[in-house]
Amino acid sequence: MSNQTVRAFDKMCLTLVEEMTPEQIRLLRLSEHASQAVFACDLNVTMSLVSQWERGEKRPRSASLKLLTLVAKDGLGAVA
Repeated sequence: MSNQTVRAFDKMCLTLVEEMTPEQIRLLRLSEHASQAVFACDLNVTMSLVSQWERGEKRPRSASLKLLTLVAKDGLGAVA
């Protein structure tokens, strides 16, 4: 298998990450039947940060956005 083939295969296996709106984050949390405190604990962030995401004051980036994407795809149990 060539290096180019391995890179293409790795890209296919990666979870695609896209921006999430504050409403999408709130609905995701509610669909998991989690309070902001529980959601924050499972994502290893502060409750204040989850609240700021949901109000649109801050946007999740990098690792946090990846975790939110995994929760949306596989449920909170996948990261907790």
